Amino acid sequence: MVQLVCSPKVREKLEREFATYDIPVTTDGAWVLVERGFEVPTGKPVVVFDAIDYMEVVRLFVSGVRDEAGGPRTLTGQSGSTFTVIAPRQVLYLEAAPDGIVACTSSGRYRVRRTLQYYETVYAPIGFIRINKSQLANIAHVKEIIPWFNSRYVLRLAGGEELEVSKTYAKPLRSALKI
Repeated sequence: MVQLVCSPKVREKLEREFATYDIPVTTDGAWVLVERGFEVPTGKPVVVFDAIDYMEVVRLFVSGVRDEAGGPRTLTGQSGSTFTVIAPRQVLYLEAAPDGIVACTSSGRYRVRRTLQYYETVYAPIGFIRINKSQLANIAHVKEIIPWFNSRYVLRLAGGEELEVSKTYAKPLRSALKI
């Protein structure tokens, strides 16, 4: 689906990132990502990027691909020895826990396989937003936003849970909610 024209070091990093999102890297892709300084092919859509910004290119590309494809419609979560199919709209928040990434719903906590960064990228269009380094909140379940000390906020969710928005993520939250 994507063709890479770049240095071997950057190629290795990009291939690893795209594999995380199940996006195939081919020699004749529909899109071409070209590292600045390399020859730009003609006849296909091209994105030219600086090597240092390769993760931004991945985020941009993945969010566009997921929007076109409709994104993953479900998550598969594990609780004990059972697996449960969960709709993203049921997830109150996702958090990094000692045993991996956990999707918290009103019916329980489920361990999921992907990274927090993956869910942040894929589910941003449907209202998930990073609120601190270890949590993403589903804005649809936020009932109150409470101003807190030191330019922070506390989000009170429908089920009564309270999540703290760190100072680093307070500004993006205000921007996303236009407050």
